[in-house]
Amino acid sequence: MVVQLQKRCLLLTYLKLGYLLHLMTLAELVIIYYGFQYFNIGKWLQSDFFLLKSFLLTSLIVAPIFPQCDARSRFQNYKQVKDHLFLNGFQPRIIKPFSYSRCQRDAVLAAAEELGMAKECKQYFKNQGYRWYHVLPEFIFHRPHYIFHKAFWLNTFFAKFYPAKFDFTATVQEEKISISEYFSFTAGSII
Repeated sequence: MVVQLQKRCLLLTYLKLGYLLHLMTLAELVIIYYGFQYFNIGKWLQSDFFLLKSFLLTSLIVAPIFPQCDARSRFQNYKQVKDHLFLNGFQPRIIKPFSYSRCQRDAVLAAAEELGMAKECKQYFKNQGYRWYHVLPEFIFHRPHYIFHKAFWLNTFFAKFYPAKFDFTATVQEEKISISEYFSFTAGSII
C-alpha cells in the first residue's frame, strides 16, 4: 500500500480540524467584549450582590475555554486516526468510533486527507447519512442525558494525550502557504 502524504504544517492542521470550535471561541469572546461594553458590567458589579454577580460573570467568562478544550481533544483523535489509517489503510472500523460528531468527523477527514484517503472517508460519511449541515452530535437527539455523564466530559473536553507513533513531519517537508491558499484549501474540504 502506497500512501501519498500531503504537505501541511501541524499548526494549520490544528486550525483546520477545529475551525468550527475556533470560530465559536472567537464569537464568544466578541459577545463577552461587547456585552461588557453595552451593559456597562463594571458599574453593574459595584452595586449589591457582588458575590452572586461575580459567580454569574465567571461562568460567562470561562465559556470560551470549552471549545478550545474540545479542539485539543479532536487533535488527539486526529493523531490517533492518522496513525491507524497509516498502518492499516482505510477501514470503516477505524473511522466509525469518531463519526458521531461534526468535530470528530472533521478531525478524521483531516487525517484521511493527509494520507490521500479523503475520497473514501467522505464516501463513508455520506453512506452513513452525514451531511455538511449535521453539526450537532448524535447523542443530542438519541440520548440527551449523556451530557451529564463523566464519559461525555472526559471524551469531549479532556481526551488523554495521544503520542503519535509516526513523525510525519520528518518524512514530509513542510511547505509555507499564504493565508488565501489556506482558506481556499479548507473551503474545498468541507463535507
